[in-house]
Amino acid sequence: MATEENKEKIVETALQMFNTRGCRGVTMDDIAQALHMSKRTLYETFANKEELLAACLTLVHDRTDEMHRQAHSRVEEPLLVAMYMLRTNAMFIHKYRRIIEEAERYYPEIHDRFFKVHSTAMRQLMQSGLNFVKTKGYLRPDADVEVAVDFLCNLIQQRRISDVPDRDAYEHQLNEICFTYMRGLMTTETLERYDREVNHFEQVVKELDIDNMF
Repeated sequence: MATEENKEKIVETALQMFNTRGCRGVTMDDIAQALHMSKRTLYETFANKEELLAACLTLVHDRTDEMHRQAHSRVEEPLLVAMYMLRTNAMFIHKYRRIIEEAERYYPEIHDRFFKVHSTAMRQLMQSGLNFVKTKGYLRPDADVEVAVDFLCNLIQQRRISDVPDRDAYEHQLNEICFTYMRGLMTTETLERYDREVNHFEQVVKELDIDNMF
């Protein structure tokens, strides 16, 4: 039986392979070979590829959640935290696009179970963050947090499901819409403050090292 350390290594290796070569393009034999591990040990740890795929998607969710927690613990400015969360969720969808899309296409039950958990957690974080930002007076008094959360979650969902020729350009456009929408919720004073501190925001993102965390 694999140790907990080996189990984590299996999931990490499988995640990279699934995301690079596709879920159906990788077999359990391929994963065992890449790990220099016997198939028996691999199957003792994960009964089948579906179970391993579910563990990979869970790891993706856990990493995103960890980035949000780090942002909350290291960034005092709630507005920057809210904008950071939108940025990391956009990067999360982009980084793991292939494994997410193929899981949806070929393993819908696993995909739907994963996204039900992830989407619920993401919605709760967004709602909590925006409510807190609003109590600080950063959003217009008439800004409806529920409507904003619905819009942003639908936008992220649209980024995931849309099949377009130039995916990178399309995602860039959606990101611009997302940030433009957020700016539209802010008070004039908040916009001025955010624009003054945008360099600080970019430095925060750099220090949190999103690419390596993903």
